[in-house]
Amino acid sequence: MSAQATFWAWGIQVPSSEKLVLLCLSDCHNGDTGQCNPSVNYISRKTSLDRKTVLKALRVLSDQEVLSRIKVEGSSNQYFLAVEAVPNMGRGVAQISPKAVPNMGHKPISKPKKNLHYENGDLETAKTIYNLILTLNPKHRQPSIESWANEIRLMREKDNCSHSEILSLFRFANSDDFWKSNILSPKKLRDKWDVLTIKKGGSGPQETSIWV
Repeated sequence: MSAQATFWAWGIQVPSSEKLVLLCLSDCHNGDTGQCNPSVNYISRKTSLDRKTVLKALRVLSDQEVLSRIKVEGSSNQYFLAVEAVPNMGRGVAQISPKAVPNMGHKPISKPKKNLHYENGDLETAKTIYNLILTLNPKHRQPSIESWANEIRLMREKDNCSHSEILSLFRFANSDDFWKSNILSPKKLRDKWDVLTIKKGGSGPQETSIWV
């Protein structure tokens, strides 16, 4: 099955019988070879159309250059769909619908984030932070370590924080009853850096000044 062929078939404007046959062919389409070889009986069974209607639909689709056929003796015919071709827009000829192809349940492919820059030390620090989180929750979802490393780079370059300072403050947050469930990424650490620094500085034993 070729998702590209299926999307393409949905955008072709043809009568219902031809549409069913075209969708059946696209469901059998091989994206590597470009061909699909279902028998007429198979198409008839899948579309619930009788054999005569299927043959007529194939002929119409061929006449409109939506598909081409190679007759094979003793075997199913080979069909090639004009997936890459731009159909003739003349009267009575199949046309690509200007409307969006209906959502077939396929999620859009997310593109990788750009402008991620980091050094090995940033990457190792990100991995260490993730391992510290795993000690609290072994089932914590896998983050984008590259994005974390990029955030750590920003902390170094823009906030003048060293790797050791970053890890030290995260370890403090990781051990605090309140902050360990709230600081679960370098970005959160960066956002709360000043608050955590003050909290960390005031967490030790306080010396009492004696006035004489």
